[in-house]
Formats: sequence, structure tokens, C-alpha cells
Amino acid sequence: MIAKFNSIREWKNYCFSTHILYLKNPNFRIWINKKYIDIFNFSNLRQGDIDYIKLGIEDAIKIPDLHFKINYSNDTYLQKMINSKSNYIDSNKIVKIIIKERMHNHKGHAAIFLVNKPIKSPSGVIIDGEALTYVPEGIIFFTFKSSKNYPHAFLRCRAKHETLHLLGLNLHHEDIEVYGYGHCVRCNMDYNATTEDLCRKCKDALVYFWKGIEYATKNKHISNSPKHSLKKSFIFFSTFLFKLFQ
Repeated sequence: MIAKFNSIREWKNYCFSTHILYLKNPNFRIWINKKYIDIFNFSNLRQGDIDYIKLGIEDAIKIPDLHFKINYSNDTYLQKMINSKSNYIDSNKIVKIIIKERMHNHKGHAAIFLVNKPIKSPSGVIIDGEALTYVPEGIIFFTFKSSKNYPHAFLRCRAKHETLHLLGLNLHHEDIEVYGYGHCVRCNMDYNATTEDLCRKCKDALVYFWKGIEYATKNKHISNSPKHSLKKSFIFFSTFLFKLFQ
């Protein structure tokens, strides 16, 4: 079902407010404040391939101009769990282990896992070049075939798309119509995106999502966000709520 908005301002106000449910989750607050994303390579991808995934992650981070840093990391215990004899990875089980480890080591970084097995999710099984993202927990799983070579453009594009989901772009480009933006041929937030370009509608959505977080938490996340801009956003948001509940 396509959600429709009557103006760009209405869309920005909506995006400004979508942080509310996320901030109720303590795991979300932890990883956005730690400002680190760790890449765990438990796949057969070469370092050159992973570097392009890292570029895609960096591309996504730059759009709202966030402060996140990216690390290559490893975890022997998780690697054993993921590389066990099971034919697939139980994502819910791994996520619970990660959350427990975070509580123990107080690290709290977001994590991106590159694996060579299908991933069992609550809604099905994720396979070959697909991804599964847990936004409140700050976790992405990418699955790849060990026997397949992936074009670097695909890896960068896919990593950018999924990282944008992680950073708050919860919907796909086709799911939203906003009067005022005009027609966009291709966008990185399309289903099965083939371009690295992000349309203005999706860029505005991400930026205003983080402006909402900054206003709610009183913590700075966007590098170039002046205080007067946040106040202006809040005025827009207040007007939107007033109209919504009239």
C-alpha cells in the first residue's frame, strides 16, 4: 500500500516524528550514541570486495552528515556460531547473543555481518546478495554465495541501501508519494536498487528523521545542524500534530 502526503512540509514533519518509537528502545539509544559501526566478515568475500561495502556504508552516513566511524572487527564466539554445521543462520538467536554481549562488554556498537549462509528471519529466509536489518538493535546481516563473484558496484549500492535502512529510512522509495517532489526515475531506496543515487524525497526523510532525534535527545548527531534549524523543524512538527488531532 502506498502512503501519500499532500506536501513536502507534511512529509518532513512526518519524518521528524518517526524517531519516537525507536527512542523507546534502549538498544537504539546506545548504538546511535556510541557512533561506531563494526563490520564482521564471516564470508569468503575478499578484502577488496569488503572495501566497496565499506564505501557504501560511508556513502549512507554522509547523506545526513553523521559522525559514525566504521571499524573492521572480529568475534571468535560469534564466528563459531555463524559458521556452525547448521544450514542457515537463525537471525533472532544471533541478535539476542549480540545484545547480551553488549550488556557484558559495554561496547554497544552497531554491527554489520557478512556471511555465506541463508538467514532465517521472522518473515522468511534471506538468500544470495540479500540483507536483513534490525534497526532498533543496530544490526545488519548480508548473505552471499561463497562460489559467486559480486560486482563492486552491486556491493557498494547494496551496502548503501541497507545502511540507509539502518539509519532510519524504514520505507522504500516506491512506498511513498509526496506532492511537490516531481517524478524520480531511479533511487537507491528502490526495491532491488541498481543506482547509488538517492532522490530528494528520501534524502529529506533521512535528514528530518535525525533532526527529530536531535530535538528529542538534545544531543548533536548531524555535523552541520544549527540550533535555529531544529527549532524551525519543531514548529513544522507541532503544526503537523495540531492538524492531525483536530
